[in-house]
Amino acid sequence: MTFIGRQDELAFLEDCYANNKAQLVVLYGRRRVGKTELLAQFARNRQHVFFASPSATKDEQLAAFSRQMFEAGAPAGRYLQQYSDWESALADIVNLPTQDGKRRLIIIDEFPYLAKSDSSLPSVLQNLWDHTLKDSNVMMVLCGSSMSFIEKEMLSEKSPLYGRATGVLKLLPMPYWDAAQFFPDYSAQDNALAYAILGGIPHYLAQFDPSESVENNIRRTILRRGMPLYSETEFLMHQEFREPATYNTILQAVALGATQLNDIAQRTMLSGSAVSTYLKNLMEVHIVEREFPVDAKPVEQSKAMRGLYQVPDSFFRFWYAFVGSNRSELEMGDAKGVYEYEIAPYLHDFAAASFERMCADWLRRKSMQGELGFRASHVGRWWDSTREIDVVAIDKTNAHVLVGECKFRNKPMDNAMLESLRNKSLALKGSDRAYYLFSLNGFDRGVQAVADRDPSVKLIGIDDLYDL
Repeated sequence: MTFIGRQDELAFLEDCYANNKAQLVVLYGRRRVGKTELLAQFARNRQHVFFASPSATKDEQLAAFSRQMFEAGAPAGRYLQQYSDWESALADIVNLPTQDGKRRLIIIDEFPYLAKSDSSLPSVLQNLWDHTLKDSNVMMVLCGSSMSFIEKEMLSEKSPLYGRATGVLKLLPMPYWDAAQFFPDYSAQDNALAYAILGGIPHYLAQFDPSESVENNIRRTILRRGMPLYSETEFLMHQEFREPATYNTILQAVALGATQLNDIAQRTMLSGSAVSTYLKNLMEVHIVEREFPVDAKPVEQSKAMRGLYQVPDSFFRFWYAFVGSNRSELEMGDAKGVYEYEIAPYLHDFAAASFERMCADWLRRKSMQGELGFRASHVGRWWDSTREIDVVAIDKTNAHVLVGECKFRNKPMDNAMLESLRNKSLALKGSDRAYYLFSLNGFDRGVQAVADRDPSVKLIGIDDLYDL
């Protein structure tokens, strides 16, 4: 399959490789986000050692690493069957043969597996880096999916490796415009629906057949027993947590609209303190996040004021909203009925939240390109106790404010929606104002006439979002 997207990330790795100094790069991100594919693409056509760490004992891991090092030409392979410890194994990196003096490239995928089997490994690597590797022609990439481990045990001040990394790259899901490359023949609407269901996770996007409709793909790849996406969330939850059933209950409550602690506790019939602990754990692995209004001050965020719990991953939201809640029927093989009666009538409403995020990402991109008339420092949703604005962009001085209404429905937007947006925006500061309407199904003549004579009003159709 053709490698899609990740141009900025590849450029980052290329820059590290071209640097004259030794490089210790940490690359991490959630499972399925495409770390291994990115590193494989980067390593292509380069002499390298790519070690996919198994979840195994220390001896088994050392044996597997030894085989790859010896196959790559490490001199110790002439007199050893395997390295005796990680210190000797990693120290031998500097003895690997090179072509024309090029850099030795070592990639260790799922490094946390090795560190969990041998807790001394980060200290061993730190000592080797300080005394040998940092002065050699080496680029080492440590990759991992355990985000909490990477952030706490490798990047924090308490870690032996703290300050040693020459580059740290957290791999995020693809933006919607790159995700659309998986479905070149889809309409803009179908691409938006696919993105609302699968998000920007390459592994999920690759499960859909671009020659099939969105409906057929949902029924075939998500609602059908035995398919990878049918059991994907359960697999990931078992990987991360000891009590997956409880976490599943909480995630389903959030995915179905419970965004505040009390609401989640009521729906799950758990105590508020228990829910708070579970949510904290879910936030540590970035399955749940706490969203704040775009103008929230740091003190508000530190005290968790005004924040709402969200499931940022589109596929997790879809699975818990539609698959988990209809499991009995799906186990009986009723994918057709579940789609027709439980998904199809609500799919556009479900996709509305993803559409808002797409509009926010479009604004961020336009700001970077200098096409908003000001540089946006913050882009996101805004709300108070009585009002909500789908997307807001503001600058650092609060002199400029852009407010947007996003409608993912089969009905044109009209003047009433523009006037409602104007009224809601009065709660925000800013003397220079712009009003953006984002619509799946266009705009009626009345609001088009207003936009024609008022330069502060912009009408953005869904095709415009993909015309980048």
